[in-house]
Amino acid sequence: MKAVLCLFSIAAGLSLSLQADTSIPSGKQLRQAAEQTTRMIDSAGLKKLIDETPDLVLVDIRTKEEIERQGGQIEAPQNVNITRGWLEFDIQSHAGTRDTPIVIYCGGGLRSPFAAETLQKMGYTQVWNYSGGYLDWRKSMASAP
Repeated sequence: MKAVLCLFSIAAGLSLSLQADTSIPSGKQLRQAAEQTTRMIDSAGLKKLIDETPDLVLVDIRTKEEIERQGGQIEAPQNVNITRGWLEFDIQSHAGTRDTPIVIYCGGGLRSPFAAETLQKMGYTQVWNYSGGYLDWRKSMASAP
């Protein structure tokens, strides 16, 4: 009888621990939450910001290998490449004040919401996430008149 109770207790504990693991949020859920706290910008809005905001800092968080593989970067006067893992350490050398306008982008919009959220947590007040990323930019500029 003790053995049966012991096995039942172990099985119940295992069941509870497996249930607890299902409450871990997915990357998609975390990205959606980050997008809820960040201003989003589309291609037309980004084009306008690049043309009209000389102090805009456009931050590409892709690796150099991704940039080469995907065929380049968005052209802008202040386009800097700071990979996602170094953003918190390097951003101040490019955006020295909290009100510096900053647009974050990556290849396809999966990582940039997290980077934008981080900059807001650091105290930056004018942060946008370009959710389409470089791949969307390339398509939109190819179809632009």
